[in-house]
Amino acid sequence: MEDDNFEVPIKCLFCGVVLRGPEDAKHESGDLIECQECGEGNDFYSVIDVAKEDATNIVKEKLDKTLEKTIGNLFK
Repeated sequence: MEDDNFEVPIKCLFCGVVLRGPEDAKHESGDLIECQECGEGNDFYSVIDVAKEDATNIVKEKLDKTLEKTIGNLFK
C-alpha cells in the first residue's frame, strides 16, 4: 500500500462531531464522554467500537484498491 498511515477520529454518536478532550485523559468502561457540540454523553466503548469499524472499512478500501492495481498490472 502506498500510504499505510491514517487516523480515525472518535466521533459523537449523536451529532457526528469529532470528540475533543485532554490528550492525557484516561477512560474506562462505563465512562461517558460529553460532546462539546450537542452536550450528549457518549459511552466510551461505543465510540471506540464505531471507530474500529471505521478503521476496518478504511483498511478494506485501501486493500481493495491495492489488489485491483496489482492484479490489473499482471495482465498488461
